[in-house]
Amino acid sequence: MRIVVLSDTHVPTRASGIPGRVYEECSRSDLVLHAGDFVEDYVLVDLERLAPVRGVLGNMDGPDLARLVPEKLEFELEGSRIGLIHGWGPPWDLEQRVRKSFEQEPDILVYGHSHAWQEKWMGERLLLNPGSACGRGATIAILTLEKGARPIVEKIAL
Repeated sequence: MRIVVLSDTHVPTRASGIPGRVYEECSRSDLVLHAGDFVEDYVLVDLERLAPVRGVLGNMDGPDLARLVPEKLEFELEGSRIGLIHGWGPPWDLEQRVRKSFEQEPDILVYGHSHAWQEKWMGERLLLNPGSACGRGATIAILTLEKGARPIVEKIAL
């Protein structure tokens, strides 16, 4: 299963639109995970035209998005428990805050908020922040899941 993982698109407040490469990758994927800060709901609608989207609310998302996406998600894909959350507060202990947000730590925990790439393996558990999909230094991740195999993460600089 090929999954595009992105966060912090901030359209239109920090970017006029999503980079074309993001749309290309989404159209070739089975699923899109968005870790919040869409900013406008049409970003979610645009992505859903390309692939199914599971997204969560970010601290910059308003009431329109709050009606469409939850604050956090937990689900299973290809035998892996996935946790999806945006994150909040200062950067110095963001990782600990998002990890404590789940009663049982997921196999793969995806978060955003910091605009900084992080791929951290803790044994068989993966903590993944795809960075910001828009703006200077933009990045997304391609996550490949196959039941019984270790997840594969590819960083894409935009």
